[in-house]
Amino acid sequence: MKSNQETPNKGSWSLFFYQYIKDISSLSKLIISASITFTTLTGYVISKGEIDSTLFLTLIGVFLMAAGASTINHIVERRTDALMPRTEDRPIPSGRMTVLHASIWASIFLLSGTLFLFAFTNPVCAILGLFNAIWYNLVYTSLKKISVWAVFAGTVTGIIPYFMGVLAATNQLPNAADYFIGFYMFLWQIPHFLLLVSKYGKEYEAAGLASLTKSSKTENIVLISYIWMIASCIASLYLPLFGILHHRQTGFIILAILLFVLAVIAKSLFSKNKLHDPRTPFITTNIMQAGFMLTLVFDRLIG
Repeated sequence: MKSNQETPNKGSWSLFFYQYIKDISSLSKLIISASITFTTLTGYVISKGEIDSTLFLTLIGVFLMAAGASTINHIVERRTDALMPRTEDRPIPSGRMTVLHASIWASIFLLSGTLFLFAFTNPVCAILGLFNAIWYNLVYTSLKKISVWAVFAGTVTGIIPYFMGVLAATNQLPNAADYFIGFYMFLWQIPHFLLLVSKYGKEYEAAGLASLTKSSKTENIVLISYIWMIASCIASLYLPLFGILHHRQTGFIILAILLFVLAVIAKSLFSKNKLHDPRTPFITTNIMQAGFMLTLVFDRLIG
């Protein structure tokens, strides 16, 4: 009898622990924070050309700061999240976690990340991380409620982590090549944000957020996204002019990625139904960005 009573008890505790870990992962926006951290890795490796202990310490600091900024965002947008099916089951709107509880985690993440960067990189890198967290939650999040063009402000939060990697690696301000990569990342992020709006536009409208879907059809948003993707492809052709690519082989890889993206766009344009589905261009633009960054990292590491 004793064992029969203990089994559900243990099961309930393990279930609670599992759900709690899931909620912490949700607060930190694990995938987004990981992608931000990878952007920092890209900036670091391109600038320094090697992987060392400082890189790992930098990545820990950046991930913690990204998790902190994301947790604050959960707190700031809790009422909006409660109005959208996609986000209503997040820890705070679902009632599984209080604002105070989430605030404690936000403080832990943000403070520890800031201290990591101060201790193991430089003060400018840490301050830039704090600026990014403030920009994300104060500027971008506020603009989302009043303007469909908040996407332009949102690109800042994706570019800054790259410059943090550069600063951590060199203790110097970014050079012309770094600014060009930042410009490329700006071009890429516009279709990324636009296609998200296209996919979840109706939910945004219901939650009172400004959405491009109010004034534009899905196919028009997809077309605009394709224009930005083509602009990204054209921009990447200028990499050799800035001395970013060091090997012919990696140049061919970049070219192959561009041809793949252009082939997807061409197929979509000549298909009657493809422009109504934002999923294909969304996946394509993310593959393009990941492939681009991985290639640049590979180019520097092979010497």
